[in-house]
Amino acid sequence: MTTTERPARPVRRTRAAAIGALPGVTVPGEVARRLAQRDAAAAAAAAARSAEQEQRRLERLIRGTGLDRRGAKGTGSGRLWGRMRLQAHTAPSRMLKGIYPWIMDPGLGVPGAYVGQDLFSQASFLFDPFELYAAGVISSPNMALVGEIGAGKSALMKSLILRLLVFGISFSWVQVKPEYEDLCAALGIEPLRIGPGQLVRLNPLAEVRRHPEQNDVEHRAGNRSRRIALLEGLLQVALRRGMRPVERSVIGWALDAATGADDGASTHLAPVSLPSLLGHLVTPQRWQHRAVELGLDAADLADQAQDVRLALAELVTGSLSGMFDSTEPRNLAFDFRALGTVVDLNRVRHNEMLTVLSMVCAQSAMEAELMHPDAPRRLVGYDEAWMAMRYLPLLRRFQEQWKLSRLYGIANWIAFHRFTDLDAIGDAGSETRNLATGLLEDTGIKIAYRQGEAALPVTGALMSLSDVQEDLLRFLKQGVGLWKIGERTAVVKHILSSVERPLVNTDSRMKVIAGIDDISDAEWDALLEQHATGDPT
Repeated sequence: MTTTERPARPVRRTRAAAIGALPGVTVPGEVARRLAQRDAAAAAAAAARSAEQEQRRLERLIRGTGLDRRGAKGTGSGRLWGRMRLQAHTAPSRMLKGIYPWIMDPGLGVPGAYVGQDLFSQASFLFDPFELYAAGVISSPNMALVGEIGAGKSALMKSLILRLLVFGISFSWVQVKPEYEDLCAALGIEPLRIGPGQLVRLNPLAEVRRHPEQNDVEHRAGNRSRRIALLEGLLQVALRRGMRPVERSVIGWALDAATGADDGASTHLAPVSLPSLLGHLVTPQRWQHRAVELGLDAADLADQAQDVRLALAELVTGSLSGMFDSTEPRNLAFDFRALGTVVDLNRVRHNEMLTVLSMVCAQSAMEAELMHPDAPRRLVGYDEAWMAMRYLPLLRRFQEQWKLSRLYGIANWIAFHRFTDLDAIGDAGSETRNLATGLLEDTGIKIAYRQGEAALPVTGALMSLSDVQEDLLRFLKQGVGLWKIGERTAVVKHILSSVERPLVNTDSRMKVIAGIDDISDAEWDALLEQHATGDPT
């Protein structure tokens, strides 16, 4: 087979040359120059186009067939010009999270009340502290909540109270400010109003009923420990100093004499109240045998403890008179079968010392009646708990209450504005500060709403947050919180229904803060991405 060569393309003459070749025509010099420039530009453009075409040809040889959104191009690409229609694929989340690792969050895996939306997975966020405890996700159902004013923490507490009622979880709250009035009205609950001239009188030393899992020795020891912690706390607040050893001993002996615990033959302890305890305290003959056992004189000890007698007398006949001087063995104002209980201390909050005294007495009376073996599971709320936690004996009372929560089906809930409120509890390294920090660290559920710059290090340390998670707290929008549940972390947007909104938005200071709540969606998504990936850049 022979091949023939393509004939060479004739050389194209320039326009100037073509015109000059005409017989009898003379091309002026200027015209010739301009024609030559035009011909040169045309030749350069043609050369550039040829080079570009050659470059594309080489790139196709190197890359192969081109691609677009429909797939490969060219012969052998297998392109289908008609659109393929495939059936939707359905799979459980445990399989999808394998297909899309680090994207499909498995969730907490327990049922509960709807809180809102998990902003990472976009899934519904459900919550029930008792289900989480039963499933082993947390070691304690107790909760701590912090958030700046206007961040939405109050709305979260009130809406969860409402939603968990559906799951048979009652609530009991001691309010210093009248924040739960609308909620109580909607549920048909009449708050118990404590204050001078009010009809409600409580006995804070009432006995906690024995749980079937407790024996008599454990039950007696628990009640005595609880009463001693309360009395020491009340007297420390009243005296504005710690109690001396002799004062603690005399208080303990007077309490044992009042309950009949000294009588080893007794199978049932007598009820005790603040007035009856005062009567035994001022009568050394009733507990002098305890002093004699130690080779001490009861009358001399009574003189040394006279500050305690005077302080308790002032509480019974003065500060707490008509409020916590009931001598009844049971606080019948509380009903453990009711949907909820709210104790209102609004009438005493003008005085900080009286507020603290009333707060702990009300809590003690409420706990004694509602910690019933047959009572439903319950949320117990402590607003402004830091006020009482400044006193070591009252802090020990909190610790004892935390331990009993598992036994009696109680989830204790304390709320602060910020964890730096601990600075008011005690100096770093002090027993009070260490006990308060330990109490919060042992809390199974911690929720942080928006925090200021100064509070970030303390919050991050107590919640075991990464640097990126800690920094995210500055930018949380209103109603968005960072939840630390055991070892799990979630950023949850709390969603309120139209029915709940008028019941929970009672704080007139709820407002949008410039630079935070009006942050752009793109910036917000970027912050969430940093939190999710742990990349602060």
